[in-house]
Amino acid sequence: MKRIYIVILLSVLFLSVNAKESNKKTVIIAHPTVSAVKVLTTLSKVGLLETDNLHFIGVYHNRENYDYKQTKECLDTAKISMSLQCLRGELTPENLYKKNPLTDSFKDLFNKSCGTFFLWGPDIPPVIYGEEKNDRTKVRDTYRHYFEASFVFHLLGGYQNSEYRALLESRPNYLVKGICLGLQTMNIATGGTLIQDIPSEIYNSDELKGLQHLSNEQVHRNYYRQMSDEYGVTGFHMHTIKMVGTFLTDLTGTDIKFRPVINSYHHQAIERLGKGFKVAALSADGKIIEAIYHTEYPNVFAVQFHPERPDFYLFENLIKFEPEGESKYLSEWIDKESMEFHYNYWRGVNKKLKEIKR
Repeated sequence: MKRIYIVILLSVLFLSVNAKESNKKTVIIAHPTVSAVKVLTTLSKVGLLETDNLHFIGVYHNRENYDYKQTKECLDTAKISMSLQCLRGELTPENLYKKNPLTDSFKDLFNKSCGTFFLWGPDIPPVIYGEEKNDRTKVRDTYRHYFEASFVFHLLGGYQNSEYRALLESRPNYLVKGICLGLQTMNIATGGTLIQDIPSEIYNSDELKGLQHLSNEQVHRNYYRQMSDEYGVTGFHMHTIKMVGTFLTDLTGTDIKFRPVINSYHHQAIERLGKGFKVAALSADGKIIEAIYHTEYPNVFAVQFHPERPDFYLFENLIKFEPEGESKYLSEWIDKESMEFHYNYWRGVNKKLKEIKR
């Protein structure tokens, strides 16, 4: 008799947990590395992303180079709800922007989620946006880029295939958000192109020449780090941006005249915009696109800079930018108003997630 009661009790508990989980909104995270888990955990910890009512599905392709056993181990102690899903299917540059072996998986992910985040990472293979490879382009994980570019195309459509009906046509309020590489992926997957090396193509320079010959606003990652690891400096840089139009001002509640200091770590950038995108922010000199938004889908946007770094919100690591420079916490390197811009950015993202009904 006791066994029956125990079975009934466990069944009730199981149903209760499942009911609680089913009430959560699902957000897809492409390329769910340990770093991604730590970022989500930090944003939750400091109250910028309300994760109690969110379940994350970390999605990746089985032929990616990353070892996702590390993520599984990290999730054992992470204080967010996340599961992992591995997809399989042959992808090539020729089938990314049409129906392919992953099309049904993309539709399934879209149908059971309210949004997808595309995150930071290394250079995209130029072949998938119709260009030859620059010597300074370093491709480290080809299949990751195939998978993410095809996923974005299925969500948003693009110039590559005018007959394809984007998934967001059926749910235009779905959220698609990118950071750094994520912005670049969203751009090329909709038919845009990239500047493959900012220093050489835009400023007639070379990262190995250092920083002295460039102004602060012309530097988009820390060239000292590219020159030598022995300098003991961080790889990123800090500079201002200027907002264009009202998308970012509405998202962050910021005056359009304000030029926040942001965290920058990239040597590639948007060249020609993909289908449906407009510029939301530029570098101070107007030469680099720092943020974009979609003209048809109100919750589709991306930034080239890095508002997600845990060091902005947690006082854990001292950071040095120059070999002989001082070390300070990341949030101490920028002014109070710029720090508030970063907080408001995530409050805006969080608000959008809360407003999406499914």
